[in-house]
Amino acid sequence: MRKTGVFYHDQVGQKAYKTLAMSVEEGFDALQKEGLLNLPNVTLFESKPVSEDLILTVHPQSVIDMVKSSGYFECSLYSIGSVLQATEQILKGNIDNALAIAGVGGHHASRTSFWGGCFFNIAAIAIQYARSNLGARKFAIVDTDTHHGDGTRQIFQDDEDVLHICFCWSNSDKGSKVCLPHCDSDSAFLQLIQNEVPYRLADFKPEMIYWVCGLDTHKDSYGTRRLTEDCYHKQAKILLEAADKVCQGRLLVKIGCNAPAHVSEYVLPRLVDVLAGLNKYPENK
Repeated sequence: MRKTGVFYHDQVGQKAYKTLAMSVEEGFDALQKEGLLNLPNVTLFESKPVSEDLILTVHPQSVIDMVKSSGYFECSLYSIGSVLQATEQILKGNIDNALAIAGVGGHHASRTSFWGGCFFNIAAIAIQYARSNLGARKFAIVDTDTHHGDGTRQIFQDDEDVLHICFCWSNSDKGSKVCLPHCDSDSAFLQLIQNEVPYRLADFKPEMIYWVCGLDTHKDSYGTRRLTEDCYHKQAKILLEAADKVCQGRLLVKIGCNAPAHVSEYVLPRLVDVLAGLNKYPENK
């Protein structure tokens, strides 16, 4: 079994970006009901808010001031904190991998603008922190959200130490910046991930992998990509196996639960089951 961390705070669930139907509380409650947070190799960490100084390493003060007026500033601080703390715990070797539950998105936030339920670029802030404080340099971001991670691409466009693989509407390969098309079935999407992602990770050799797991690809969510709830833990298996081969299993799953409650309630326990190597669910075996 692996040591898995789950990072969450009530502020994230209570103040999640409601416009996108973020079923954050329901997803976390399912982890509790299934007893996954009481296991010896699964640790619940209470996410802590980050300081404005950390945000300023990526975004200017003008963006911070705009987010303060949005009503989602506090939720953003805790959401960033979940990913930043998970990054630190993984890179220090205290846990093997993590599920970081956020109440807002991140990948549509560039350095100076934001949209689509994303206010600050969470991955960029965590990577900047890791580079400054944890001695790591090379990172991979695998973004399977239904939309293009335009903000993340803008921030890391010229950074050759970040591999950004985004599943969106286009199909292009520019070295460490890759766009791949989505698919409208579980089998086709899983096959595309298996064919295109592990070998790129192996060639790049990141020290850690971030998976932006967008549940908006579910057939009942607004992204309408027609995937079922059984697709996500299978994605996790592919990415975890790749992480085992290239970076000692250092995989951080950032999830915003942007789907109806029944999806989050099903998916989150099975993601933790895969990450922790529990084999609790028959469909995961």
